[in-house]
Amino acid sequence: MSFKNILVPIDFSPRANAALAAAVDVATQFDSKITLLHIIDVPESQQPEYRRALDTFGDHQGGSEQDMPLILLTMKETKRQLREAREKYPKITFVEKVVFDRVHRQIYKVVEETDVDLIVMGSSGASGLGEVFIGSNTQKVIRNASCPVLVIKDDEAEFNPRNIVFASDFSEMGGEAARLFPLFKTLYGSTIHMLNIVTPSTFEASPTTQKRIDDFVKDLEMEKEDYTTNIFNYYTEEEGILTFAEEKKADMIMLGTHGRKGFSRFMMGSIAENVANHSEIPVFVFRQD
Repeated sequence: MSFKNILVPIDFSPRANAALAAAVDVATQFDSKITLLHIIDVPESQQPEYRRALDTFGDHQGGSEQDMPLILLTMKETKRQLREAREKYPKITFVEKVVFDRVHRQIYKVVEETDVDLIVMGSSGASGLGEVFIGSNTQKVIRNASCPVLVIKDDEAEFNPRNIVFASDFSEMGGEAARLFPLFKTLYGSTIHMLNIVTPSTFEASPTTQKRIDDFVKDLEMEKEDYTTNIFNYYTEEEGILTFAEEKKADMIMLGTHGRKGFSRFMMGSIAENVANHSEIPVFVFRQD
């Protein structure tokens, strides 16, 4: 497995810039191309007007700022910021894309059109009313993306996931995990902490849980020094994952979701979305089936 085509949605905030730095680190390892996607999120009713303005005025070269509509000034500033972002990483191949659309919809479109292998995006941890606004786009992307999503949570920390918590119920064999774990081991020397959360509503005997984890690990053909197995009792899956990661001083949380429909998909997807929204460390989400 490799990540040759990486998508970074960027709004030039410190968190988005940190996501770009993490994407560059991965791109350097794989000689990857990075697509910088800047989305000017405008209401549906205004999108035709904005697109007509760009069609009419073209690249607005030669005009004075006083003559330019606000949208063209916005476009000019966006191009400047994209250029500055690129120039920080001269060895990386970049593709730029600026669009007027809703954020999550345009991300899906770019993924489908360009065979993206990995999405790297910044997101703030949130609670209460704030999470409705801060976390909504990240949650929508995690819920629907067909490729892995890496969510960066810190503006300044270096992306170096040597200590990874992989939370799962281990009900299915390795799948995508069998390809991802050796990748992180090779790139970062990572240790994977296999974690099963047991809640009051999902209680089972520890030997039963341990056997399922052992069978999962056996399918991965991992060396014993590369992983630990852990059963952790907590009130809910999300809180248990976050608490365990904090106790382990983890550098990243990894979660597998399923492309299922209906209630089963909702349960699997909601745990990943909530963990990504509330975690203070990077979260890597991938489709396990």
